Amino acid sequence: MKRYKVTPEHLSSAGQGVVDDDNDYRKALQKWGQDIDRLREEPEELLYSLTAELNRLELEIGLASACIRTPHPQLDMLVFRWRPLEIEEIPTKTTSSILGQETSKRIDGVQDIYPLAHGHTDEEMYLKSPFYMAIEANDIVRVSLEETVKNPVPFAILDDLVQRGMTDYVVFPLETGQKATIAISLATRREGGFPADFLAAFHKFIPILSLSVAYKVERIQFREVLTAYIGQEPASLVLQGQIKRGDLVSRRAAIGFADLRGFTAASERLPITTLLELLGAFFEHVYEAVYDEGGEILKFMGDGILFIFVDQNNAAETCDRAMRAVEKLCSTLATHNEAQADLPIRFGCGLHFGEVLYGNIGSPSRLDFTVLGPAVNLTSRVESLTSGAGEQCLVSQDFAGLTTHPLRSVGEFDLKGIEGGQKIYALESIAQMSD
Repeated sequence: MKRYKVTPEHLSSAGQGVVDDDNDYRKALQKWGQDIDRLREEPEELLYSLTAELNRLELEIGLASACIRTPHPQLDMLVFRWRPLEIEEIPTKTTSSILGQETSKRIDGVQDIYPLAHGHTDEEMYLKSPFYMAIEANDIVRVSLEETVKNPVPFAILDDLVQRGMTDYVVFPLETGQKATIAISLATRREGGFPADFLAAFHKFIPILSLSVAYKVERIQFREVLTAYIGQEPASLVLQGQIKRGDLVSRRAAIGFADLRGFTAASERLPITTLLELLGAFFEHVYEAVYDEGGEILKFMGDGILFIFVDQNNAAETCDRAMRAVEKLCSTLATHNEAQADLPIRFGCGLHFGEVLYGNIGSPSRLDFTVLGPAVNLTSRVESLTSGAGEQCLVSQDFAGLTTHPLRSVGEFDLKGIEGGQKIYALESIAQMSD
């Protein structure tokens, strides 16, 4: 693939653009790059604003991508991909690493954001991509797509670009340290491809662009890592400035606490690696069920997990979403247990609806962002009844009065630390726990 590697002096193409020479292109790019808006705009605006400027220069961008290697406990890479409204999405079926897709559609184009799991950089899709050359070897990659009509394309993605009418393709690694961790690709529909003057000017513009992008990437990394450890909404609150000890925010929510059964006994008989795999599988299944219904994981607490569904002025629907999440969890774990009969996952879950407080607690030198309040304590007490009642999921009387799901009464209980008796209910659709 080295024949596709290019050096700055070889960034050439026939044809001229709307700007007379590379000096004018450079002035236009530097003016855009040094604008104060580059600091004010959100990281997700990078490709929108960059392609708007390039199209103002009549470069007819048909696709732009930013590939970011990010230090993250769950992600290997983030890919941002922009396209005009009239251009179809390029399929991404050759990788199993995509964890999701976030799409924004506006008058100035469509942007897809793909988080990619660890292991993606070992896949053939990445190893045989132009981004691999740009990020791992710090090479500029350029391919004339008009020429590939007659010759085999060096990268699989180029077939899709040719089919969408692109004429030229270039990938620039950005300067972010000793090793490039960010690369930006551009594809044009302009007849004759990218003007030589533009490519030369863009190469000289890389240091300025790198500063702007590096600042945005740091914000992305901070947000993503923070979200991984404390959850999406708590991370958002911290990023908005709720960072002082004692800062609290109140939320009405459906609160859930799920606890892995038999963990203490399992810890005494299972190898630590097997135990961690069991715990990891349980947490992963809870995560998927909760997030599928729009909930949020707040805390991993030993062998338990605390989650909430923040109310959006419809308490009944909020409680129903929590119920559907638990139903999905039960169904998923039933399938898991059929396949792993020698190491089944059994759990109990309590649900309640009430007011919770997000906040920073701790010492002046060490803080923890947590959730607290009487509603959290009640939820934990409800869950503690599941084993003795032989039920997988129990709900409080407040929750029962809101959900539309069929319930049956389990009885009235005195809960430790909770004033007065609590009527407790079980979900009809969930079978009783087997002994």
